[in-house]
Amino acid sequence: MQVLSTEQEAIAAFQRGDLARARTLAERQLEQAPSAQLLHLMGLIECRCGRLESGIDWFRKALEANPADISSRVMLARALVDSGRSQEALEVTLRPAGFTPPELAMWHARAEAADAAQAWERAAEAWGVLCVAHPDEWPSWCNRGLALIELRRWPQAVEALRRGIDLNPAEPTLRRALATALSRAGRFHESADELGRWVETVPDDVETRIMLARLLADLGRQDESDVQLDKAARIAGASAFEETADTLLAIARKPPGYGLDVALLRELAQLLERTNRTEALEILLAAAEREGVEREQLGYAAAAAAFREGRAEEARRILLANPPEPPARWHSLMCRVADSLGDADTAFAEAEAANHAEPDFEDWRKRGQQHLEFIRDLGKTITPQWATRLRALPLNGQRSPAFLVGFPRSGTTLLDTFLLGHPNTLVLEEIPLVGAVERTLGDMQELPERTLAELKQAREAYLTKLANHADPGFSGLVVDKMPLSMLAAPYLFCIFPGAPFIFAQRHPCDSVLGCFMQTFAPNPSMACFLDIQTAAEFYDAAMRMWMRSRDALSLKVHTVVYEELVAEPEAALRPLIEFLGLEWREELLDHRATAKARSGIGTPSYNQVTQPLSRAPSGRWKRYAKQLEPVLPILLPWAERLGYRD
Repeated sequence: MQVLSTEQEAIAAFQRGDLARARTLAERQLEQAPSAQLLHLMGLIECRCGRLESGIDWFRKALEANPADISSRVMLARALVDSGRSQEALEVTLRPAGFTPPELAMWHARAEAADAAQAWERAAEAWGVLCVAHPDEWPSWCNRGLALIELRRWPQAVEALRRGIDLNPAEPTLRRALATALSRAGRFHESADELGRWVETVPDDVETRIMLARLLADLGRQDESDVQLDKAARIAGASAFEETADTLLAIARKPPGYGLDVALLRELAQLLERTNRTEALEILLAAAEREGVEREQLGYAAAAAAFREGRAEEARRILLANPPEPPARWHSLMCRVADSLGDADTAFAEAEAANHAEPDFEDWRKRGQQHLEFIRDLGKTITPQWATRLRALPLNGQRSPAFLVGFPRSGTTLLDTFLLGHPNTLVLEEIPLVGAVERTLGDMQELPERTLAELKQAREAYLTKLANHADPGFSGLVVDKMPLSMLAAPYLFCIFPGAPFIFAQRHPCDSVLGCFMQTFAPNPSMACFLDIQTAAEFYDAAMRMWMRSRDALSLKVHTVVYEELVAEPEAALRPLIEFLGLEWREELLDHRATAKARSGIGTPSYNQVTQPLSRAPSGRWKRYAKQLEPVLPILLPWAERLGYRD
């Protein structure tokens, strides 16, 4: 029988879990013949016994005896992380050169230490090496994705997390992380889809469904939002969602049947406010108040309800009693409150705070500047000579949609609400149908090179997406409302020649001020509104491009002036209805009833179009003349060109 050495006996005892004997044997042997392996073993024993500092000392001694010992270096790093000394742990780890098992163990220790030290660049690098070495191990992809999220490298984070999900589709944390990365990348619809998949892994979680419902509402996906709200109601014990105190409070009890969950109440209140369910929101607020939850506790939604009812001072009091949550909307609402109270300085400052609260503000502002330059360059392409080279696909008796366009905050939502009151119209509110055309036809500068076959393919792409939102049997007029489709007019001219364009016009200063003072879901265009200078320059570039398109292509355009619409709705609407070939209907004028009948309004103007018409927003910019002074040289020439005299 083979006789074990004392060192081997110590190791065997450790492996059996007999730590006391392992220590006794190791200490006895160390007195006689110290070795790096025994020093390492003593470090393992001490750490296993919970004596981290002693273990760290032993691992350091092992490294002094054998600096090339990767195992001791790895264990030292892990012990340092466990003791809260992550920066030291990171310094201990070396940057290995290869992919042998010991070197990969070092990479793993380096990755864990970097995570603990929040050294995200090093963490992403280390996890990336492990992904290459073992591409089938989903935790490495997940951890790399999380590090890339911290570095705000959203496309790379999305790629890593998708790889992780492919390897382990049942892991819910991956889907939630991917939803975050997609959201931060500005891919909000994909983010909502991932959250939808995630929520099905926790099907009885009411709070998660309410959060998803609110995100879907923010994206204008109202039907899907309603489905989630209905499921939340059923989980809470109701047969379906109803705007009653019993159902609303049942949803906000967690778990169902117990006391009210204030955080869930706030989430539900925000959803009701966002989806224009004003009566349900008031029912919820009153019912919660009867059960001892004051309106101040419900924060933003309660303040928004008060403001909508004309109680600006109450809204201000509720906001100030709560932290700015959600930050961008909190500051945006405070901006509107201050504006209504005549405090221009505070309103403008709150608008700036709302914009700065946008996640990745600096990154988005840079993207906005880049987009502005892109629009400027693209606008130069559109000349009469260029336009003569465009092909137009014959309609062959097919009815073209009408396109409602205009610079944002020029009254497009109010106008589409009026039009929705006509029984022979179908208004599609900011559904990205035109994007399918742009993707099919490619760069606008190369549009003259597109063949009729390619134009037909683009029209079919548009109509295919349209079929998802319009009943095939609908014989009336489809109104495609997407304000910045004004920049896509050449594409639309090619596939729907002679299509009617409704151009919503407002004083440039009011429009740009409104964009700056409104929160939008970020994309390259909306990012231009994060500061007032870029907002004004974007207005200039967009209007130049629109005017060039209108004139070079001889577009069929009817302009509706916002100031005239709010002053004399019938006088402004009758010519438009005639232009569209529709019969006049008196119900067109009751825009408030139309707005309240809508299942939800997916634009930032949702909280305004249900209010009585007011001329107050017209000329508002004059109260902000001091703040707008740097951009008035850009905007006032446009105001004069559009016929404004003040």
